[in-house]
Amino acid sequence: MRPIYETDYDRQRESSVSAYVSEKYRCTFKKSEDLTSFDGIFVDRNGQDFAVVEIKVRNNRSDKYPTYMISAAKVDAILSYADNMGLFPMLLVKFTDGVFITKLSDRYLKSLGGRQDRNDPSDMEICVYIPMEKFKAL
Repeated sequence: MRPIYETDYDRQRESSVSAYVSEKYRCTFKKSEDLTSFDGIFVDRNGQDFAVVEIKVRNNRSDKYPTYMISAAKVDAILSYADNMGLFPMLLVKFTDGVFITKLSDRYLKSLGGRQDRNDPSDMEICVYIPMEKFKAL
């Protein structure tokens, strides 16, 4: 079984992003169960689910890299769920210079990528590379 690297600190940082978006757009956030392929669902003021979301927090500026790398398996799972439920597939990333949003899609470049700093061969996988110009600052 693969180790879980997400910490309480990571979850707190992601929670602050969902709270920021919820307050800004007057919606609520339903957190997913642990080990779900996405972090949660945003619900509008009428109680209707409208977006399935993955939330990331990074310790760099949004312009440090030309693309944002995310697991292709995670993107595929989010897209499938969103399509089946009629929801918007959303990726939110908090960089040091702001919170950015993009709609997930299956049209981006896929290639091998991942982390090598944990000596975990499972950290290398097929990833989706989303051009940063596809993100919008909130």
